[in-house]
Amino acid sequence: MCYRKLVLPLLILMLGATALPASAQSDADVAKSFKAYVVDYVASYKTDRREQVVKTSGGWYRQYFEVDPEYSIDLRKTDSLISPYLGVAEFALTMHYTAFHKTQTEAEADHNFVKSMSMKLRHTYAYQDGAWVLKSREEYSSIFGTWDDCDRDGCVGKGAK
Repeated sequence: MCYRKLVLPLLILMLGATALPASAQSDADVAKSFKAYVVDYVASYKTDRREQVVKTSGGWYRQYFEVDPEYSIDLRKTDSLISPYLGVAEFALTMHYTAFHKTQTEAEADHNFVKSMSMKLRHTYAYQDGAWVLKSREEYSSIFGTWDDCDRDGCVGKGAK
């Protein structure tokens, strides 16, 4: 009987000790995957500038986007079983654009990007079933000091998905 009293607590301690590194390793793997996801996302702008022709009330223009290589990320655990982690990436995005044109054809022919404007974006991702899923895109308004929801309010960088 005394033997059982010693073995059971030792067994529980041993199992608990082996479970902790697995959990910590899992957190490290998730953090590593988020870092890699953001690095790949930022690098994708080098091969795909999201160039497009856009119509506004002022006419037509061509635009493309460039991401600043300096960005910040954060990762936190949640109590959700579906999305146990949330990752946040903040980065600066520069939109380069041509002069305004009266027609779409004129804008499509223009490759002289004469103006640019920078914006600060924040993307929030949820880790679901081993993949990062975009949950929200926000653009910082320096005028109001607020983060605006790109899907609800529209963003200057909306075409830069």
